[in-house]
Amino acid sequence: MADKVSWGILGTGGIAKAFARALADSSTSELVAVGSRSQESAEAFGDEFGVPRRYGSYAGVLADPGVQAVYISLPNHLHAEWGINCARAGKHILCEKPLTATYAEAQALVEAARAADVFLMEAFMYRCHPKTAKLVELINSGIIGDVRVIQVNFSFNFGDQPENIRAKRATAGGGIMDVGGYAMSLARLLAGAALGQDGPAEPVSLCGTGHIEPAYGVDTWAVAALKFPHDILATLTCGMQVNIWTPTVIFGSKGRIVVPNPWFPGEKPEEAQIEVYVDGTDQPEIISVPGPAGLYTIEADLVAKHLADRQAPSPAMTWADSLGNMKALNEWRHQVGVCFEGED
Repeated sequence: MADKVSWGILGTGGIAKAFARALADSSTSELVAVGSRSQESAEAFGDEFGVPRRYGSYAGVLADPGVQAVYISLPNHLHAEWGINCARAGKHILCEKPLTATYAEAQALVEAARAADVFLMEAFMYRCHPKTAKLVELINSGIIGDVRVIQVNFSFNFGDQPENIRAKRATAGGGIMDVGGYAMSLARLLAGAALGQDGPAEPVSLCGTGHIEPAYGVDTWAVAALKFPHDILATLTCGMQVNIWTPTVIFGSKGRIVVPNPWFPGEKPEEAQIEVYVDGTDQPEIISVPGPAGLYTIEADLVAKHLADRQAPSPAMTWADSLGNMKALNEWRHQVGVCFEGED
């Protein structure tokens, strides 16, 4: 046990529970502390997952000398504050997406991690899965020729939930900030692979539009059109009140690649498939890249492997990658007409 990374979790919501279960399955990590806004919530979480130390505050986890790394599963508007607090406390950081509420906050968090010499990664878990690395490899191989159009969607329909934290402007909610970040991060990664880069490309132009729900003050469905170098085009769709066909499709000069389940690849072969359609052939080549463990366990193990490097390599989210993604999300959100506190 002594050689395992000791984790603390800030927050006790659904994603915190998913990560706690993942740590229980990890050979590199263990969960030793949890912090919540109330002692009651921390105790309930600790009882459910066998966490030895429970704090009725987030600061309690940061003051715990036995905690090496912290998973931030708090609402979006708290990511910068508690990420910077973690860095100043000398804790390594895995922060739920989006890294922060704004690009300026993301810059501040990255600089805090740099100054404190701690690990920092934005928790886009799909980026840690070997299927994503295989997808990059296939694009690099030129199997579908020159990439010309990328289509990426991530959307769900939660109905009318004005009290849902995703629906609140004050907590940096909205579809772009919730699932649009996935679409943006994947489009940038694929464009970078198509250009032969070791990491994502940044769009040279972005045109975004969407619907703002008046009762919420944030977007509930939105679309963006991006142009990358060499005239690689991408369309992104996201939303919280509309179910949309989710596969990612990459169209090239010699064929196309379809990824039926880009966001939640699993341990079973059928959950981690990539379909390659080469022009002139009758049937697609089906490539399956199942993970060695659960998605969040893979993520935790990747963090443990690269703690000393302070960043995990691409296709995981590097600091530059997170900054590029936040900058693009800012632009998309502002074009739709959603601004957060301090941006008006």
